[in-house]
Amino acid sequence: AGVSRAHDLRPAGVAVALLHPGWVQTGMTGGRGHLTPEASARGLVARMEALDLATSGRFWHANGEPLPW
Repeated sequence: AGVSRAHDLRPAGVAVALLHPGWVQTGMTGGRGHLTPEASARGLVARMEALDLATSGRFWHANGEPLPW
């Protein structure tokens, strides 16, 4: 759905981010994640700030690594 949305919005100049926050230390993971919520959020914000039409529709880990489909 995200890739389709990226294709649909490209002519309007809108980039779409598909992001994975990583394994975050939250109640959902019993606090056993690899990342603090703050570190994950910083990574996600960095991915959003780097987003452009050339990277639109790709899936990224919060640490900046591309994730294969």
